[in-house]
Amino acid sequence: MTNEPTHEQLVAAMDAQPPTPRIVGAAPIVLYGAGGKGRETLALLRQQAREVVAFLDSTSKGECDGIPILPPNDPAVKKLAHNGCTAVVTVFNPLVDPLPLHEMLQKLGFARTLGMVEARELGIARDAYWLTDSAAMAPPRAEAEWLYDTLADDQSRRTLIESIALRRTGDVRLLRSPSLSDQYCPVGIALPRKGLRMVDGGAFDGDTIVNMLASGIEFEALAAFEPDPINYAALIERTRKAVPTIAASLWPCGLDATTRQMRFNARGLASSGMSDRGELVIQTVAFDEALSNWRPNYVKLDIEGAEALALRGMADTLQRVRPAVAVCIYHKPADLWELPRLIDNLLPDSNLYIRSHAWNGFDLVLYAVPREMQAT
Repeated sequence: MTNEPTHEQLVAAMDAQPPTPRIVGAAPIVLYGAGGKGRETLALLRQQAREVVAFLDSTSKGECDGIPILPPNDPAVKKLAHNGCTAVVTVFNPLVDPLPLHEMLQKLGFARTLGMVEARELGIARDAYWLTDSAAMAPPRAEAEWLYDTLADDQSRRTLIESIALRRTGDVRLLRSPSLSDQYCPVGIALPRKGLRMVDGGAFDGDTIVNMLASGIEFEALAAFEPDPINYAALIERTRKAVPTIAASLWPCGLDATTRQMRFNARGLASSGMSDRGELVIQTVAFDEALSNWRPNYVKLDIEGAEALALRGMADTLQRVRPAVAVCIYHKPADLWELPRLIDNLLPDSNLYIRSHAWNGFDLVLYAVPREMQAT
C-alpha cells in the first residue's frame, strides 16, 4: 500500500473477499497459543469432531485440556508440520504482533496457517471485539466513503483502509505501524496539553493518567469513572500519588446514556465491562446528570462497547463546552463507522483522526478536535 491513500484503495479493501477456509479434509490441527482463545478454539473444534494434536506456546508447558503443550523449537513440531497438520494462530490480543508467529509456523513447515479471521469464518472462534461474521465487520460502502472523506489526514485514511482490509481478509501484514506508546496523547494531533480538565471514562487503574503525565501533559482537574471494584481501588491509590494537588473526582460508576443499575462482569482487568451475565450490579450515570456544570476540555472513553451510550449521556456537555474527544472504536464491529458518525453529529466542525495503538486491530482510537480548539 502506497504512503498516500486513495479512494481506489478504499474500494479495494471493501471489495476484498473473505479468506477461503484452509483446513483440508481430516488434517489434524495444531493450535498456537494455550490461552483463553486457544481453549475456546479447542472446544469448538471438538464440537466439529476435528482432531487437535498439540498446542504450541513459548510461555506455557505441560498440557491444556488433555492436549500437550509444546515449545515451538521442540523437534516434534517439525514432524507435525511434515505430517500435514494445519496450524491455527489463536493469539488475539493487543500485546502480541501476529505476523512473526505466522512466519515462524511457515518456517517450521506448516503449509496451512490460519489466523483468527479465518477461524471465525470456519466457526472455530467466537465473536470478540471487532471479530465477527465477515459480512458485519466492514462498513456499508456509503459509510466507508463518508468516513474516508471526513478524516483529517492521510495517516487516518490509511489506518481506516487497512482496518477494513484486515477485517475482510485477515491479512496479518496490515496495520503494521501501531503507535504503542502515545495512546490518548498522540504526536501530531492538537489535543490540549496544559490546563487539562479531563473526563476519563473507563479509567481502569489510572494508567492513562500516569502515561499522560509522563508525556508532559499538565492536569488542572479530573473526573474519572471506573465501576470495577478492584480497578477502582487501584485508581484511587494511583491518582493520589500521581496528581495529589489537582481537583480529582473519582466515581465508582460506569458512564451511560442514563442513570441506572446494570449487571457488570468485574475481572480486575482492562476488559471488565457491562454484561447481562455479570456477577455484580453497578451504578451507571449519565455525565450530564452527574456533573452538569463541569467544563472538560478533553474526554476519553474506553468502556468496552458502551461508548455510544456514554456519548449520548454527555451530549449536552459536548455540544455546550465542545471538548476534544478520544473514543475507542474497536470494541464492537460497527463502532468503526457508527461512533465517528455520532461524534460528528455531536461535535460538528471538528477534525477527526484515527490512530492505531496496538496489534490485531485493538486500541483503535478516534480523536475529534473542534476546529476552534485546533486554531488556538
